Amino acid sequence: MEQLITTDHAGSAAAGTQKDTPMSNMPAAVPYEMRRKSIWSCLYSLQEVLPGLLAMFFIAIFSNNLAGVPNPFTLENLFAYLDNVIGPVNGQGFFQIMNANFVWNALLAGLIIGNVFGVPESWKRGLSYIHKLMPLGIIMLGPHFVLSHGLKAGFGPMLIAVVMLLVTAGLALKGAKLFKVDDRQASIVAGGLATGDPHVCAILMPMIKAKGGQVVNATACVILFGLLASFLLPLLGKLTGLSDQAFGLASALSIGNGAQAASSGFAYGYEAGRYARYYDAVRHAIMPAGFLYVFLVMFWRKLKYKNDPTVMATRGVDTIPPYVIVFVLGWGLACLHLFKEPAHHAIFDMVKWDFSLAAAALGLSLPLKEILSWGWRGFALTSAVGLVRIALVLGTLFACVKFGWLGL
Repeated sequence: MEQLITTDHAGSAAAGTQKDTPMSNMPAAVPYEMRRKSIWSCLYSLQEVLPGLLAMFFIAIFSNNLAGVPNPFTLENLFAYLDNVIGPVNGQGFFQIMNANFVWNALLAGLIIGNVFGVPESWKRGLSYIHKLMPLGIIMLGPHFVLSHGLKAGFGPMLIAVVMLLVTAGLALKGAKLFKVDDRQASIVAGGLATGDPHVCAILMPMIKAKGGQVVNATACVILFGLLASFLLPLLGKLTGLSDQAFGLASALSIGNGAQAASSGFAYGYEAGRYARYYDAVRHAIMPAGFLYVFLVMFWRKLKYKNDPTVMATRGVDTIPPYVIVFVLGWGLACLHLFKEPAHHAIFDMVKWDFSLAAAALGLSLPLKEILSWGWRGFALTSAVGLVRIALVLGTLFACVKFGWLGL
């Protein structure tokens, strides 16, 4: 039963002069359940979070070209200018190959500001809103992936892509113990490497309950390995004698991101580069299956070994999070073409806002030593699994060319 705290106007309790005090003014000694007003009572007040939110906002708008903000002085525009100065690398901008985009531009700016100038205490409560922004961004990503876009390239390439995704993720998760990598970091590596997109490292962060340093470290591992693989793969392709079409598919299924895959393809030949861009839709269409697979495997593992202290991935996640269910629903509706194209683009503009704000908060919150503390083992795991995947992809496509399968 709700109880009322009563005091007189002088601050002492007195019969006949008592007055009800609003719950927001109750002393801290009163139990929280008696003081709370609603489910939103756990949130900080606007005055407390405003400094941190403003810091995230200004970093976001000076990092990326975001919808509704005609600001020409952004990192995105600076990197585009530098790409023109440096010149293309196999037809691709250098900073695109290095995955400079709406997530990592804001993350980089936040890291520089936080580690060079420091973060005032007054910002920290606002920065905690990253835990609200990440699930919201994942939900809004649902309409971004459409299976039919990948199926246009054919059922055969899609099947190979799915098999390689599952094998890569499985090898990375299994290899965590061999390379003595924390299972949370291994999960992030598995998601980013299997899907061929470093964005997935950020998407998995709230699902796996990974630390920020693990996420940035694993992302750097995936990007760096993709850069090295984009130079290695054309050399291996020449040895196998793959056709331009087959090598374009190999690039799309073996490299860290779309720009790196295109760079690898164009290094092999002009037509191979065009095919790498064409088959990139296959990788993109099945991306949700990759991070959902990693999450579900680690969630089941946590339930199976609930008393094992070394099992950290998804620790604290007792049920499938509602935002994951909503994401799957949105993905399903998009695959049924129930989202019109203008809605698809408008939602993705909001995704860019959301992830830019969250990345800025993450960068401000991370000391560089926390990122470096996770060491080189993550890169060793990434490289070992990535090389095995390249061998499997090249072997599979060599067989397809030799026996005339899939028209390659």
